[in-house]
Amino acid sequence: DVRRIVLLIRPRLPRPSESEAELSIRARAQREIFSSRIFDRLRVIHGDRFESLVNEKVHLVAGDVCSPDLGLSDETTRRLAAEVDIVINNAAAVAFDERIDRAVTSNTLGALHLLEFAKRCRNPILLHVSTAYVSGRRTGLVPETILTPDQTPIGFTGKPRFRPFRLEEEIERAMRLARSLEAESSTAAARREFVHAAAAHGHAMNGNGNGSRNALEAAAESSRQNWLRERLSQEGTQRARQFGWFDAYTFTKAMAEQLLCKHQGGVRLVIVRPSIVESSFAEPEPGWIEGFRMSTPLVFGFARGVVPDFPGRRDSIIDFIPLDFAISSILASVTCAANGNGPSKVFHVASSAENPLRLGDLMEYCLEYFHRSPAKVLSGRPVVPPAWKCRSPAAFNVWLFWQRQATRLALTFCSNLDFWPGATGTRRKLTFKAMRLEQLDYYSRLYRDYVRMSCRFATNNTRQLFHSLDREERQHFFFDPTAIDWQHYIQEVHLPGVKRNVMKKKDS
Repeated sequence: DVRRIVLLIRPRLPRPSESEAELSIRARAQREIFSSRIFDRLRVIHGDRFESLVNEKVHLVAGDVCSPDLGLSDETTRRLAAEVDIVINNAAAVAFDERIDRAVTSNTLGALHLLEFAKRCRNPILLHVSTAYVSGRRTGLVPETILTPDQTPIGFTGKPRFRPFRLEEEIERAMRLARSLEAESSTAAARREFVHAAAAHGHAMNGNGNGSRNALEAAAESSRQNWLRERLSQEGTQRARQFGWFDAYTFTKAMAEQLLCKHQGGVRLVIVRPSIVESSFAEPEPGWIEGFRMSTPLVFGFARGVVPDFPGRRDSIIDFIPLDFAISSILASVTCAANGNGPSKVFHVASSAENPLRLGDLMEYCLEYFHRSPAKVLSGRPVVPPAWKCRSPAAFNVWLFWQRQATRLALTFCSNLDFWPGATGTRRKLTFKAMRLEQLDYYSRLYRDYVRMSCRFATNNTRQLFHSLDREERQHFFFDPTAIDWQHYIQEVHLPGVKRNVMKKKDS
């Protein structure tokens, strides 16, 4: 019964012409969306009509939420504003350690740009997909209430080092810092340093030992971009934690909610906050998931021996929610705004309050699964992982420090054993171990807050929404977390689904 879905897609090309943008977004839609296995059931149902159904229902528009007016022409904006009833914002930079300027542009200002577009529509609904973790460092039960502008997480006891949190000031600070670092890294002196560093690392040398100037410049520019990314990523993490959030992702998503609250005007606003979205419970098939993300790097790193331990508390709650629960609740929550002009509604799509999964139980289920169905390393040898000790962050850092020190010493020792036939193979193994320890350090810093949570997300609004649906709708749009048997879901649905949909593709 949906007349049309307008899909806003960013072209891959910088500053494309109209025809180039059209070709780019069509290629992206086909490659990244409509070629997915998620549409297999529709292909079976509609057969040869599937492509024509997509063309009939889905209208592709080249645009960018990061741009004012969404990067649309005045004519396109007027046409869409006259047709669109519901705006769903699911666009985000989801990396936890994204550059703070890019996270602000996409996650925070992108939401504001969509709100400004919605204000041009006729009595629109704006549904903003946020994250439950905008609550930041909280304890106890986190209510389904909209965030107040210029406020840090309630209950956070840390004190900002410089001045109180101010929404607009913080956004401007991030963008000003990016401009400053961009200018600093583009000076002649800085560019000479990047070129010198690239040459010192042996970049851009041909077979005669002569440097290729173009390749050297490209390597220097890559070094400059890496330097920028590292500085701006560190800044995002530091500012977020200073004010009580986990990382640049949760920080900028929280600022987006505050901006929407501050500038809402007459737009009917719905905010949906999923927790950690994992593979599907049932729709379109059990265990469907795309991408090497969420818990997958940790769980399958554990399975392959790459993540032999992790800082966390066994009794802490890991708030998983199947992705079809998140999608169904998004679609159902639109009806809440459509039925009236009341206050903005917030819906937590989470399991911690009604059906909590604890870290200790999760790892026990994973351990049992991988003992029955072990992962394999590149040589084909099966790996039987040991149980995590779940050390405290301090104890974990000490353990990791000595692991890295021992590996470096062993590598240094092996470098003086060229006379020994097994030295090359041993050095290779030690090099891989050093790389795995670096990766473990990265993941531990990235995810440590999420595996030490002591709060729960209230789901009163979401539960009421589910029970407001009639029986047939509850079957088609199911999102009741109390129905999940976590052991069955982890061992029979989620892990096999990740193996089937993610790991097989990644290995190939």
